[in-house]
Amino acid sequence: MTPAPRLPVLDGLRGVAILLVLVLHFTMYGGTPGVAGIDGFVHRFALAGWIGVDLFFVLSGFLITGILWDAKGGERYFRNFYARRLLRIFPLYYGALVVFLVLLPLLWPAHAGLARLRGEGVWYWTYLVNFQIAREGWPDFGALGHFWSLAVEEQFYLLWPVAVFLLRRRPLMALCAGAGGMAVGVRLALHLADREPAAFVLLPARVDALAAGALLALAVRGPGGLPAALRWAKPAAVASLAGLAAIFIWKRGLPAEDPAVAVAGYSLLAVLFAGVLTLALAAAPEGRAGRWLAAPGLAFFGRYSYGLYVLHHPLLFLKPEWLSYGSLPEWLLFVAAGTGVTVVLALLSWNLWEKPFLDLKDRFPYASAPREDRGTPPAAAPALRPASRGR
Repeated sequence: MTPAPRLPVLDGLRGVAILLVLVLHFTMYGGTPGVAGIDGFVHRFALAGWIGVDLFFVLSGFLITGILWDAKGGERYFRNFYARRLLRIFPLYYGALVVFLVLLPLLWPAHAGLARLRGEGVWYWTYLVNFQIAREGWPDFGALGHFWSLAVEEQFYLLWPVAVFLLRRRPLMALCAGAGGMAVGVRLALHLADREPAAFVLLPARVDALAAGALLALAVRGPGGLPAALRWAKPAAVASLAGLAAIFIWKRGLPAEDPAVAVAGYSLLAVLFAGVLTLALAAAPEGRAGRWLAAPGLAFFGRYSYGLYVLHHPLLFLKPEWLSYGSLPEWLLFVAAGTGVTVVLALLSWNLWEKPFLDLKDRFPYASAPREDRGTPPAAAPALRPASRGR
């Protein structure tokens, strides 16, 4: 099958997601700003940047489910999916592990944090670091702590193709809805058991965002297509945004592990981002939203979002202690400089390391076979199954 065209608005949404995460982490680990006035206001908004990960989850659920559904019934369904995912994800992921778990501890043996990280390596090599965090809490030396979200996605990639292969569209949509409800119950139970990190990092607790994206992918492939999804997208997005705004005012921010944010807020984010994604898909390219999401700068960050995500976090744990900020202007400079350095590293990684592996994906083309319950005509499917080499 010919690769489907890229949808610039999806690169734009990825760009929004990665910029939120970059601002979050450069704020968290870069210094201590003022807590009053405009400094405190900006700081609270910056610390809500963890929602970028939830946007990534919704996008992943949508894109992966669309890819799997369109390939269902074709030849080598499992082989081609897993081969393409591995070629996209493994080179940079395991390359980073070799650097931080093997090379740097050898070159910098006196660094206690790197030595401790190396001792915990089995959790990273096996994509199970989210289980370690759930059991032991956040690590003191968290250079690779952000890999928890990559573990969640990899666990989803391992299981979801089987469900798509076995179920028809409506039962699969029911499964998505059930998974969303289950996630709320799991988070509530974990908070009642005083296991806050687990509610943030485990797949059963975070599956509602992935399921929301998957549900949208299946809905737009139904008889009503995208217009049917649009009927609920805006009301759902507005209602969920109102709920999140109420929580933000109540809690003076969106602390990720607060019980109210975790139990209700994560699901509100899933609904909000699914609604935003629906509106983005329907946005006219010449309209304001379409032009904004397809803007070259935002699309650039979206295209390289995976490398930016993997590489930015370790920099904050290897920087000298004197390199920090203490005021709003210094914060702006710190975030801009950190982002610039990360962009350079991501571009080098893409061109010198990742791209040769990505070129091999052409050996594992997705097939597409019409089915009775397909909904969307095969000719229309490519527009909803964008080719992606981004995060």
